Amino acid sequence: MTNRRVVLLIAFIWGLAIFMGLVPTMGWHCLCNLANCSTMAPMYSRSYLVFWAVLNLFTFSLMVAAYTRIFVYVRHKSQRMSQHTSQIRHKETVFNLMKTVSMILGCFVICWTPGLVLLMLDGLGCVSCQVLRYEKYCLVLAECNSLVNPIIYSFRDTDMLQTFKRILCCLCRRDVAGHNHTLSGMRCNTLEQEPSENRDAELEEKTKGAPLILKGTEDMMTSTES
Repeated sequence: MTNRRVVLLIAFIWGLAIFMGLVPTMGWHCLCNLANCSTMAPMYSRSYLVFWAVLNLFTFSLMVAAYTRIFVYVRHKSQRMSQHTSQIRHKETVFNLMKTVSMILGCFVICWTPGLVLLMLDGLGCVSCQVLRYEKYCLVLAECNSLVNPIIYSFRDTDMLQTFKRILCCLCRRDVAGHNHTLSGMRCNTLEQEPSENRDAELEEKTKGAPLILKGTEDMMTSTES
């Protein structure tokens, strides 16, 4: 595929996405017929939600079929490669990359398909489906897709995994250094307080004996005068 075809394909996909987002504002809505409004998305028509859900599910099916075909082709191609060291490394790199892409795509389909199916059932007017009861679970599952992707990339990509480990190690070392600095500061304060406490105790002992000495001196002076 040439660069021109790639650019045209990307532009077509973005144009289709923008058009699908603008369709409700062009008249495909339920503002004039509130009974036709969806339960999960009240501002959208049920027929539009069915169309949107079916289109997305069809797109998911095409993506799975395309990546499955690519994965099978790469695997078949790698088995026919010669046993040279450089080619073996290249084969392993391509194969691991295809595994990572397949995992990303699989998680995307798993996380978003339940919500689309539930949205389609709502558009079809399924009263017994209780779409509002399962809506929050499907929404959480869809949001988890953004959480899973960094984890997959981190564990599948060696460079990203090493970078992630270095970041964690730096944070742990910083916490340990701060804790040790706090402990050393407490020890210094304790050592500074101990001499001052000893000096106060010695001074207190000396002042306790001072009145007795002064009293004895006054008695001697009185007896001498008499």
